[in-house]
Amino acid sequence: MPYLGGRSGGRGLGVFLLAAQMMNIGVDNIPPVTLAAVILQSAIFLQFGDLMKWFPNAGKVCLSVYHVLYRKEWRRLILAALYHSNDIHLYYNMASFLYKGRVLERKFRSVYFLYLLAVFTVLTSLTYLGLNMALERVFDDSSYDLVCAVGFSGVIFALKVLVSHYTPAGTQYILGFIPVPSKIAFWAELVIIQLITPHVSFTGHLAGILVGILYIKGPLKPLMDSVIAPAPSYTYQRQSTGYRTGYTESNRGYNTRSTSQQETRYNNYTAGLSEEEQVQRAREESLREEESRRNTNRLYPDLDDLRQRRQNRFQ
Repeated sequence: MPYLGGRSGGRGLGVFLLAAQMMNIGVDNIPPVTLAAVILQSAIFLQFGDLMKWFPNAGKVCLSVYHVLYRKEWRRLILAALYHSNDIHLYYNMASFLYKGRVLERKFRSVYFLYLLAVFTVLTSLTYLGLNMALERVFDDSSYDLVCAVGFSGVIFALKVLVSHYTPAGTQYILGFIPVPSKIAFWAELVIIQLITPHVSFTGHLAGILVGILYIKGPLKPLMDSVIAPAPSYTYQRQSTGYRTGYTESNRGYNTRSTSQQETRYNNYTAGLSEEEQVQRAREESLREEESRRNTNRLYPDLDDLRQRRQNRFQ
């Protein structure tokens, strides 16, 4: 969420890099809400169609205490987050959002993720205004009421907190070479980004972090879940009769594993794990099932023959 400025860059390089990033990932591998959000913000930047009526320039949509609280322009709480000052700003925000959106939309499913984005957008904007009002009071500096910002990075920082919370502990490299524990990577990135690019909105990024913490440690998640509960995350298990989601149906009473146990097991596959980690977890589970089957056959050597006879009877 940088400070208000003109479109300092062109519309070519950043848009080209973003398109290349999406092609590298594969459009089919981007969940629908994440993909729609990236396309919408790109279309707003490129001023497609009637979008120019809503986003004619940054001055009409940027977020500030003066415009929202004094002039009652409430729509800026949402519009400011969807607007980007230049194509490189768009690229960095959307490239970061693509990763976080893929992780979180697969975890929460699309409907809840869309709900999450909407709530985070408004709350991040309100928190940003609150921080600027506090700074104005503390430093007795009215310029904080006039600071005007645009961009999606506040929401992205909120999502970053969730990704750090739901993924296994490890090490992340800020800027590709600064190692920090993954659980506090968002704090390190907040400071490092401010040191490298001091013109960006520190309060905008901090607002996103505070909203993310409010979700994982505060009352925000229970309040949101009371309105729309997140759907469970399921993976797919290969069966002789096809693919089934989340659990395996009992085959005429011969499957002794309960459905609730299977649902819990498969839900654990996708809770914050990458695709590679999910595949590894599935392989380990498959090996455990195979070992369990062999042990059962050793205890009951005639079990397979009995099952085959019963199956033949029903055919």
